[in-house]
Amino acid sequence: MATTTVESVSPGAGQDERRPLMSGNALLMMNLGFFGVQFSFGLTQSAVNPLFLLIGASPDQLPILNLAGPVTGLIIQPLIGAISDRTWHPKWGRRRPFITAGALLCAVILFLFPFVGVLWLGVICFWLLDIGNNTSMEPYRAFISDRLPKSQLARGFLTQSMFTGAGAVLANVSLFVLQKVDALDKTAGNGVPYWMFVCFMIGTFCILLTVLTAMARTRELTPSDEDLEEIRSAPRGLGPAVREIASAVRSMPVAMHKIGVVFVFQWYAMFIYWQFLAVSLGETVFNANPDQGGTAWDEAIAWSGLQNGAYNFVTMISALFLVVVAQRIGAKRVHAIALGLAALSLVWLSTINNQYLALVPMIGVGIFWASAVGVPYLMVASMVPAKRTGVYMGILNMMIVVPMLVQTVTFGWIFKHWLDGKGSNAILLAGVLLGIGAIAMLWVNPPSEADESPIMPLGGKRSITVYDQVVVGSDGTPTSLYAVDRAAEVAQAAQARLVVVTAYRSLSPASESGSGHRDIYGADVAREALDKSVTALTRERARYIDQRLVEGDPAQALLDAVGNNPANLIVVGNRGLGADEGAMLGSVPAAVVRRAVCDVLVVQTSALDEDRMFAAPTASRPAQPEPGTEAPPPAPDADR
Repeated sequence: MATTTVESVSPGAGQDERRPLMSGNALLMMNLGFFGVQFSFGLTQSAVNPLFLLIGASPDQLPILNLAGPVTGLIIQPLIGAISDRTWHPKWGRRRPFITAGALLCAVILFLFPFVGVLWLGVICFWLLDIGNNTSMEPYRAFISDRLPKSQLARGFLTQSMFTGAGAVLANVSLFVLQKVDALDKTAGNGVPYWMFVCFMIGTFCILLTVLTAMARTRELTPSDEDLEEIRSAPRGLGPAVREIASAVRSMPVAMHKIGVVFVFQWYAMFIYWQFLAVSLGETVFNANPDQGGTAWDEAIAWSGLQNGAYNFVTMISALFLVVVAQRIGAKRVHAIALGLAALSLVWLSTINNQYLALVPMIGVGIFWASAVGVPYLMVASMVPAKRTGVYMGILNMMIVVPMLVQTVTFGWIFKHWLDGKGSNAILLAGVLLGIGAIAMLWVNPPSEADESPIMPLGGKRSITVYDQVVVGSDGTPTSLYAVDRAAEVAQAAQARLVVVTAYRSLSPASESGSGHRDIYGADVAREALDKSVTALTRERARYIDQRLVEGDPAQALLDAVGNNPANLIVVGNRGLGADEGAMLGSVPAAVVRRAVCDVLVVQTSALDEDRMFAAPTASRPAQPEPGTEAPPPAPDADR
């Protein structure tokens, strides 16, 4: 069996600029805090509105009472994004101070919220809770984009979607399960049942445990010296942050404008759904309303929590494949399909009178939610400058909260005068609006290739995007070094790991057959060839490099290096060491092309001026001049 030696190559100076590939466990740990933050969001979606009704609010007041969400999202998220973009602390980093501070504020308010017995005080707590949620959520999404190379962004946001679904599942299911506990069936003096107290206490514990653990176990990457100097010289304060937001809006990619068109209908509808789900179920399933109260209304509240838990459970599952599908057929089509499914689901839900059958439409809502919380953020993270990720994530949230803000100030009148004060009619209207959003998504034309997102295309996949690993073979000759250079260019563009493989034989050259290909013999010779191959692969050429010495067949060594992962790439020269003159493909590239399960890039090395290349020290690295002499001009093919 062949033995393999794997070595890591340091990129030298500027190592802090690297975005190393993260292991699966590290990705999970980094995203763990989304579980706690989304538990808090889940309570605001499912428990706060019923709590408002318990302490004296009427259904037509719910939209205006939910003004806190869109206003804080409109103001807090872009401001925190712009400020965190210009922040760096050697110990605490850039995003982690804001994520932690928001989580601590959420924990305090979650603990106090159920003790509130006066509506105006409950509204204040709701505002503070939304401020904490938005302070944590925006820099958390930017944190993922900061930390991960482009080749892992999809996996990072996929993991975020999974934890988002899991946190919301626990928040909503706890509302249902705890309501069934006899010991918690009593009501406190402020009219709030004890089972709701326990839900908020669980939320306090979850957000503290998950966010603090994730922030303690995940470190941020130190910016480069140039970035640090830019951060230190950037103006501070509210005014510069507002100007930064305005500048980012003016230079916003076209695709973000297209997303905003759909968000108008999408988020107006979802705010209706969250506010009136319990009211609708009370009318159509439990024959109850908040004015009458009683056991039937409590069951409607609890079942609405189970409904939301069901769709978030579907979100967890569908997040496993939705991003992959979007990369294949385009985010435009995937999100349009998801919106259409949610539209049909809510229209159907408004007519269902069986509580168990009402769970079925949550499948469509869950698939839509997996798209809503993952695909747009991934698209934006891959199309905006890395230095401005925070502010653009905040702007994307502005596109979400503006429709919500409009809903809070308009829908109370619409609910009372146009919808006859019925929650089922509100859910029906939400479904219709989501259907319009689906049509709007189909109407949006994909951008040009130059404006397209390279990781999450708005249209269909039209060009090579990213690879996890770029594997190239080298025997140390100038032609093979040219192939290494080309592989380094691809790896750098994709922020993928570059794997340089040198294979050798242990037999003596005397036993070699008379075939056109000549092998390398001996580990020492192979190591020298490998060292020559990576000498000048600096951080500008490739950010993370593996060296592999493999005893055995060169073609098999390349195939083993990529394994069964179709997201990898093999780079080979069309003629290797000792290939026959005039041959289109040498034996190694021919074998690789024939047997590979991933893409293979064949570099046209036979078209090079081999006499000039063999006379030079390397194909792309001219000899260093003697001290006091002038360096010669680079060769035409240099650094290709």
